[in-house]
Amino acid sequence: PSRYDADEPMSRATFNRVTMAIVERAKKQELPLAPFTVHDLRRTGSTLLNEIGFNRDWIEKCLAHEDSRTSRGVYNKAEYEPQRRHMLQEWADMVEAWAAGKKHTPVLQPPAEAAVILDPI
Repeated sequence: PSRYDADEPMSRATFNRVTMAIVERAKKQELPLAPFTVHDLRRTGSTLLNEIGFNRDWIEKCLAHEDSRTSRGVYNKAEYEPQRRHMLQEWADMVEAWAAGKKHTPVLQPPAEAAVILDPI
């Protein structure tokens, strides 16, 4: 939430101040870390998730990217919530493994029980 209003999101400047603080802390510890922005993190996450083989629609939905100029963008209003939750957990598990010097091989599809069950109208 925002610093001044809990109903408002944090500003981009807040996130960028956090990334600058991380870089400064790394410098003090003599760790090699180049300055980066939140956009760099989004781009890196998108690139790696695509390279690993996760569904492009899930990734784009996580990034809040929608193309209203195409018929697909106009008509496909799927949220992919269980799939995105699964993908982001796999991403978190990979990052955690990297931090521990280990490897995590992601599972690209969520378990069958995570599928959305539609109620007939």
